[in-house]
Amino acid sequence: MISIRPARPEDATDLARLGNELACLMGAHEVYSADVFERYGFGPKPHFEVLVAETAGGIVGYALFEETFNSDLCEPGMWLHDIMVDEAMRGTGIGEGLMAAVARLVLDRGRTSLWWGVLSSNAMARQFYTRLGARDEDARIQELDSAALRALAGADSN
Repeated sequence: MISIRPARPEDATDLARLGNELACLMGAHEVYSADVFERYGFGPKPHFEVLVAETAGGIVGYALFEETFNSDLCEPGMWLHDIMVDEAMRGTGIGEGLMAAVARLVLDRGRTSLWWGVLSSNAMARQFYTRLGARDEDARIQELDSAALRALAGADSN
């Protein structure tokens, strides 16, 4: 049996494991630690929320999200940063269960939209989201980090 519940601080090690698996699947390196989840997810001012999917064997998936404002609709929404299910558990309904649980939170909180990004090359994920009823829009997510962020902010010019 699978249950979905809000993550707790004692889940941080499992969340870091799954987060690092997702990062590696996306071509990045391991960036998560239990400390990162404890500090940013369960600290005095959490930056995100997490739901976990759990079986008798432990945590097998998670969805990491935050409340946001959808400027296209001029209404509050939710941004889903990550959804990850252990490879051995994919295709069992866990991903859909996590998405449905986040969707219920969106509605319960009076928000009107759920947004997320997906790599164009991730055909399996895009098919999964389409089966859920998502529109696959032709949009690109842009990011500034590291040196580019500092340069734009003028932090590197002294």
